[in-house]
Amino acid sequence: MTQSKKTSPKVAVYILAFMAVIFTSVGGGFLYFTNDFVKNSVAVTGTVIDVSVSYSDNSTTYKPTISYVDAEGNKQTGRTFLSSSGYNFSRGSKVDILYDIRTPSDIRIDSWFALWGFPMIFLGVGLLLAFIAMIVALSIKKRGPKAARSGGKPSVTYGYNSNEPEEDRAPTVRRG
Repeated sequence: MTQSKKTSPKVAVYILAFMAVIFTSVGGGFLYFTNDFVKNSVAVTGTVIDVSVSYSDNSTTYKPTISYVDAEGNKQTGRTFLSSSGYNFSRGSKVDILYDIRTPSDIRIDSWFALWGFPMIFLGVGLLLAFIAMIVALSIKKRGPKAARSGGKPSVTYGYNSNEPEEDRAPTVRRG
């Protein structure tokens, strides 16, 4: 019969911390690129000329292609950065968008969630994981290193009273 090894609580802290770093980094990266996009974008109203629809596992996502006239009067066409199940625009409908003046085909729907939602979700999950890792680490520290190493079981040490003659010594059991 084999015994299953218990995972050390420290391993859980390391995994949670690693996941927190990954999620926070991805969220921070998206936040940086969204901020850069917003700084270099212009708001216009465009017309939906096509909608790509994807079906998978009981969900439907939409990615519209939008035609608009840029600030210089040139007709441009672009597809949104992300697909979403939150918008289903019919062909010919008007929609407020932002386009990047450096790359006019790079467009985003002009709404808070379309711009900031994805970065904020990743940052939120990353910060939550960091908080959980910190709580677990503090609870391990509070329990003490011996309890953490032994899986929560108290350690037992044996000692002898040195004041008694050797033949009369009995072991003293200390539980920590």
